[in-house]
Amino acid sequence: MKRSFRFLLTAALLVAPFAGVLMAQPGPGGGPPCWPPPCIPIDGGLSLLIGAGALLGGKKAWDLRKAGKEEH
Repeated sequence: MKRSFRFLLTAALLVAPFAGVLMAQPGPGGGPPCWPPPCIPIDGGLSLLIGAGALLGGKKAWDLRKAGKEEH
């Protein structure tokens, strides 16, 4: 009896947070958020990521070149 009560309590605590989401009605449908449809903001973070990669690569190349000159 105690084991089944513990199981039911655990199951209820795991399912309870999702109950509101499962019973919710879908929102009103609409068109795409922007026009024309393939509107993906690529320039925002991608250019910074490429710049950071270029700086990191340049530093690694500089360090390798500097280490090579010290050995000779």
